Formats: sequence, C-alpha cells, structure tokens
Amino acid sequence: MQKQINTNETHDYRSLGSITPSGFFGMSADNIVELPNFLTEEEKERLTNFALTNKTWDITNSHKNENGTVIYDANAWADRVCTRRSMEISHDPSIVDVVEGLISRLQVEVEKFFKVKVQATGPAIVRWPVGTRQDPHADKELHEGPDAGTPNDFPHYDIASLFYFNDDYQGGELFFPVQGIEFKPNAGSAYFFPGDRWYVHGVRPVISGGRFTSPFFWQILEHTCSDEEFNIGLEKAKNLKDKFYS
Repeated sequence: MQKQINTNETHDYRSLGSITPSGFFGMSADNIVELPNFLTEEEKERLTNFALTNKTWDITNSHKNENGTVIYDANAWADRVCTRRSMEISHDPSIVDVVEGLISRLQVEVEKFFKVKVQATGPAIVRWPVGTRQDPHADKELHEGPDAGTPNDFPHYDIASLFYFNDDYQGGELFFPVQGIEFKPNAGSAYFFPGDRWYVHGVRPVISGGRFTSPFFWQILEHTCSDEEFNIGLEKAKNLKDKFYS
C-alpha cells in the first residue's frame, strides 16, 4: 500500500472514507494524549454556561448496516448533542467561534503528534446529565461480533478529540478496556487518541452533577511521516488484525 492523499475539498467525509487502516497507530497507551489546561478559564466558563442554558439540540436518526446491526443509535443522544447547525440557531450563535478556535489550536498538536495532515468534522457540545453513560465502542468502526472491523456510520473518524469544560460531577470516568486505563478527565484539558477498534473506550454513568464536553474528530488527509515509518504503521495494522481477527 502506497501513501495516499485525501483531497477532501468538499468535506464529503463518507464518500472518501479513511486512508488509514485500523491498527496503523498500534495499541499503545502512549497514543492517549492529554493536554492539561488547554482551555482558558474564560473559555471553560463560557462553554459550560452554554451547555447549561442551551435549548437547541440536534435531531438525528438511527442507522443499521446490511446485517441489521445498529451502527448509530440516535436515541442515546436525544436532547444532548449540539453541532454547528444547532449552535447557529441557538440563543448564542457565537459559541461556534469559541469551539472552532479551540479546534484550530488543537490541530497543530494532533498533526505534530501523529505526523499527519487532518481536517476536523466540526464543532459539537454534549451534555451528560445524571444516569447517562456510554458503552465501550470504537469511533470509526465496529469492534466486536461478526461485524468487527467493518465501518460504522463514521469511517472517517480517524482520530478522536475531546475538550472537557468542568469536573464538578461524580462518575463519568473515561475508560479504555484494551489499555486498562480509567480516569476522570480534568476540567480544561484536551484529549486525543486514534478512533479505531484498538482504542475502544466508554464513559461510566454520571452519578451526580452534569458533565459537559466538546467531542469532535479528525479525518486524516495525508501521512507526513517518512516512508519507513509509514510501512511500520502498515505492519502494525496487519499484525494486530492477524493476531486478533484471523
């Protein structure tokens, strides 16, 4: 496989898919990156206030693949997710600029760490009230059963990123079963990690308070690493697939 460039000038994510095979980045915990104090106090306060007062949330539909497996469950996110279009018609449309400013700042760090060129999927704000949780999942593909390794609704989610606005809640820990890691994210931190099945992750139930985040994803447009490093990544992907799914 040769290096490819994803010339996604129209932001048509699904039609182009991913140029990065599952397992390319391996499965090391070192690829789960935290950037502490990435948000300013002003940004944390502004974003938290928006999440608390917003009344405009996305309306989406659930999807199944050809085998009948649910690859996106809209019910789990009802009245909880606010993406660009909802932000633009909310009581505070300028919140788009705040989130996009954070995304632009983080892009430099993501591209440097993974040696890639990327583009973001767009701003989003998610609220996690008491009782909400998220089962272990991979962001760009299904990870278990007969459909393991097949795309979900978002095969272009090569790298996941999150901003955390607050930490004045109980529960809501982020956990990675493969790496054996579990922690409560720090308010003001940015996190990023690969979106494939080797970085399956979930969220423990929120016990009290409200948890507010900004999740978004990066589609890799180009690998800027050396040819040698690229081939090492391909070998990692092949070895992981052969070891666990052959």
